[in-house]
This record gives sequence, C-alpha cells and structure tokens, in this order.
Amino acid sequence: MNLNNFPFLALLSIIFLYGCNQQIAFERNEKLDAVDGWPMDDTIRFTHEFADTTALHDIFLNVRNTSDYDYSNFYVFFQTRFPDGRLFKDTVELILADKQGKWTGKGFGNIKSNSFHFRKDVWFPVEGEYEFTILHAMRDESIKGISDMGIRIEKKK
Repeated sequence: MNLNNFPFLALLSIIFLYGCNQQIAFERNEKLDAVDGWPMDDTIRFTHEFADTTALHDIFLNVRNTSDYDYSNFYVFFQTRFPDGRLFKDTVELILADKQGKWTGKGFGNIKSNSFHFRKDVWFPVEGEYEFTILHAMRDESIKGISDMGIRIEKKK
C-alpha cells in the first residue's frame, strides 16, 4: 500500500461515512409508467414494522417527474393504517414547478426529483406493521409524467 495515498483515502472514507444517513428508518420508491400514466385507481403500498413506540419521525414524500408532466402541482391521497386497524387519511399538494413554470426538483435533463417534508414529529404509538398507501388525487383518470413515487421516514435524534 502506498502511504502517500493514505490521507486521500482517509478523507474519502470520512466523506462517505458522513454522507450515510443513519437516521433513515424506512425508504421505498415505486417506479411508475411516466409515458402511459399512473391510473387513478392504482394504489402504491408500502409496509414497515415499527418497534420503538417512543421515537419521533419525519415523513417525506419522494416524487420524480418528467418535463412531460402537464401541471405545476400534484395532489395525492396519503393513508396510514396502524397495526390496530385505525386509519389516518390526508390529501397533500406537492408543488413541482414555480409560478414561472420552472421545475422545483433537482436533476439533469427532463427528469426532476423532489423530496417533500410532509409531516414533522410523527409518533408511531402502536408496535407492529404500518401500511402506507398513496393514490394520485388529480382529476385525470391517468396521470402522465410522474415516473416515481415514494416515502422516506427519518427517525429524529
């Protein structure tokens, strides 16, 4: 091993470890057909087991859209089913473009990625499996231009 490279490798390792977010409790994204569209009745489902009933979490909604998406905003129905059967429902508006029509997401080319901070300080009070469902809530029967939809849940320190 060439010791002249050691400082570089050490720095690279520190950057890599710093970039790994140890606080992500759950993250999944579902690939959608951006060309043919996401049908209104096509539900995206994710499940996750929560054992710690005392921790607080933040929930993010992840969206990737193409420049073929026709609107500046995007409405979704978000539901959480608790292990005891209770159901929490919400309607969420996600802004994908500003008033001038510039996409808010990051990325190159015609695909933009957004992560929206949907809920802060969420508590999962019942131990067990939670089910999260997402449906698009736009008026169109099928939405074109949304290529991925997902959820990220971060455990707060």
